Amino acid sequence: MLTDVVYNDLRSKILSLTLKPGTPLSFSNLKPRYGVSISPIRDALKRLETEGLVEIKPQSGTSVSLIDLAGVRDERFRRLYLELGAIEKAFNQGITAQLIERWEDSIRKQKEMFDCRDTAAFLELDNSMHRLLFEACGHEKVFDAMISASGNYHRIRMVSYLFDDIFSHAISQHEDILLALRSGSPENVLAIERNHISKIETEASGYQKAYPQYFK
Repeated sequence: MLTDVVYNDLRSKILSLTLKPGTPLSFSNLKPRYGVSISPIRDALKRLETEGLVEIKPQSGTSVSLIDLAGVRDERFRRLYLELGAIEKAFNQGITAQLIERWEDSIRKQKEMFDCRDTAAFLELDNSMHRLLFEACGHEKVFDAMISASGNYHRIRMVSYLFDDIFSHAISQHEDILLALRSGSPENVLAIERNHISKIETEASGYQKAYPQYFK
């Protein structure tokens, strides 16, 4: 459907910060870009509004929504406890050599993305790597649903990777998790993962100070 084409493209651009928070989204600009009528554009924008990625104001127009820090906290909380649960269940069922091999391969590719500063590709690799833990316990659909409902958390992570030290530290923590997976220590993986997912809240004020135009 044409609506899906418009929706998927806009969503991808919003999550990658190609369309930055606050960017106006007018029908006059979107129609020639997609070569479609107003109807599929309107339907796509309504879908994005329900996800909190677009703000539609009848008297003021439509724009990419600003990052909501309250939303970041809620989405981070959900991700933290779902991921901790997935780790416990994955260890109960047994961490396989294939999972460790795929985690290691992802880190190698992440380093390549760091070298060329491709933050969007890095975050995609990051998500795919964490999804392995949900695959290991048979709950990958839970991960996919969680990611699809985490637009604020996704975008603040993209902002965080504009800082090289945060970018490189994420890779370092992924390597720490790899070592803990290899050692067969669920306690170490849980501790590292808790810090890995939670640290963004303590860093959020710094991101907001550096990019105030992106936040509510």
